[in-house]
Amino acid sequence: MASLEEGVVATLFNQSDSIADEVLHHHPLLKILDEKGKIKKFSGGYEIRKPVMYNDTQVGAFYSGYETFDLEASQDLEAFQFDIKQLYEPVAISGRERRANRDEEQLLDLLESKIEAATMRLKNAVSSSILSDRLGSGGREFDGIQKAVSSSPTAGTYGGKTRSGNSWTQNLTLSVSGAFTAANIQENLTDAAMRITRGSDGPDVGIMTRTAWKLLHSSLTAIQRITNSSDKAKAGFKSLNYDGVDYYFDGGYGSETLTGSTARLLNSDYWSFDIVRGADFKPIEAKMNRPVDQDAFFTVIMVEGNLCCSAPALQIYVA
Repeated sequence: MASLEEGVVATLFNQSDSIADEVLHHHPLLKILDEKGKIKKFSGGYEIRKPVMYNDTQVGAFYSGYETFDLEASQDLEAFQFDIKQLYEPVAISGRERRANRDEEQLLDLLESKIEAATMRLKNAVSSSILSDRLGSGGREFDGIQKAVSSSPTAGTYGGKTRSGNSWTQNLTLSVSGAFTAANIQENLTDAAMRITRGSDGPDVGIMTRTAWKLLHSSLTAIQRITNSSDKAKAGFKSLNYDGVDYYFDGGYGSETLTGSTARLLNSDYWSFDIVRGADFKPIEAKMNRPVDQDAFFTVIMVEGNLCCSAPALQIYVA
């Protein structure tokens, strides 16, 4: 039979799609993007370009008869430029483990446990970074939800564009009078959703802190039956559907990535998770390496890409 090292890498290549599904479906926004076909794979390069999908400045105009058209170039050609972020997760086998597992059943059991542990670590790392402000790990993390939908949307940059003075780079904000309570949370969430709704185009995802989610839950307890025909519950996420938006909470185990009593309403049509082919949850190469100064074999699962929002102006931060 093949060696353990060959078996690990071959299994990782064969299971890369299932590993990707498990990692991507560990966070509600990524799962929704996957269902909408917005997990985009591209061939490479040094950045990800996303045309701006929302700009208030009108170029076309109403006209009458033979009036001359103003063909001034539209700023729709303006594009966000996102860095390609890199993440790895090692799968390692010590020399002692290798020598202790010589028969086929032992090797298969060890292989399964190693891949399962690496996948668990990877999906937690991706999920946490998706919520981040990208400042973690020395600024190497994904441009997460906190970066795209900021509590200070006129400060800094997004997608390589200065936010100050450029409304199309800025998410909206809504300040709750006092703070969220079970009595006022529905009214404020409805107000927030209306602010980023244009005709049939509106928010469909709400990411909340644990505190805010509990208040929304409390406010809905008077409703004896909430019918939701989707498979959100089957996916394992805690969700509440209110006013056409599915609200999820950040998670309560360990330290929360999102803090306070806040909510972010997102229109997922303008989001994508772009990843590089060949670095889409696959091993770095087709073999395991053995360092000259270490009694171990290792390979790494690679992910390169970024979370991108092409219309920050159609997202809103509520606190």
